[in-house]
Amino acid sequence: MNRPDKDGFTRLVLQADYDAVLRQFDESPGLVRRLLTRLTFDPDTPLQKNAIQAFLVLSRERGGDNPLFFKETIRLHIWGMNDESSNIDWSAPEIIGAIIAGRLDLFGAFLPFMFYRALPEPIFRNSLLAALQLIASIDPDLAAPYLTEFP
Repeated sequence: MNRPDKDGFTRLVLQADYDAVLRQFDESPGLVRRLLTRLTFDPDTPLQKNAIQAFLVLSRERGGDNPLFFKETIRLHIWGMNDESSNIDWSAPEIIGAIIAGRLDLFGAFLPFMFYRALPEPIFRNSLLAALQLIASIDPDLAAPYLTEFP
């Protein structure tokens, strides 16, 4: 299989062809991470929502085989929420939430880091709420304390 090109990959995500996204990930995980992240830059669109869902599917299906890759992805997106990163990662909480929701057993411990980094910044409010709702759909008890703290 060839490395994904931007246009072809965008079509796969828009069509919610997560099996094809998984195959592309197996060939080039770093490139798929970059392409999916790029697709989250336009919030509240079907493409953005599908890209977030793709992170969940990747985490669920590949997190056990490559937990360090997903931990690094979480770290990159936490850094992307930092003013010093020089690039505000608007959808970072949702991306991190999707990774957590995909494998709570492996990545659930990152929820407090994501939550308390995003909470004071109004720019992340919608993405943080979406992340918490996604996690709550998998494990209501894990998300409940954070939802009660949410303003």
